[in-house]
Amino acid sequence: MKSMLLLFLLAPAVLLAQDTNSVQKIPSAQAKDHLEENAVVVGTIAEINQAEKLVRLNFEQPFPKQTFTAVVFASKTNLFPNFDQLKGKTVEVSGKITAYHERPQIVLNSTNQLKVVGPPATRVPEVK
Repeated sequence: MKSMLLLFLLAPAVLLAQDTNSVQKIPSAQAKDHLEENAVVVGTIAEINQAEKLVRLNFEQPFPKQTFTAVVFASKTNLFPNFDQLKGKTVEVSGKITAYHERPQIVLNSTNQLKVVGPPATRVPEVK
């Protein structure tokens, strides 16, 4: 009887742990295939576009050829003081992937949604 009670009490915790571990880590180029899903998107910041009402972190290539965008609205930009330091770095952003004008994005509302995971990307010199 005690083991049944213990199983009953622990079952929700086990399910919750499984659910949080099931978030997919995907490259930014594949984000468009995961709309309306919670995921961790990985890529390199190619461009930082700061406008009056928001900041866009464009992945892999500058607008309009970016593969993915992380968006921070003006009401949250004070949480992210060093946008300029992100250019060229590999980052992970987590949250629900949505589409804006048919382009995948995640809206960042807290700093724990953004993690720098690598140094600035290095370019391979061209051989002539």
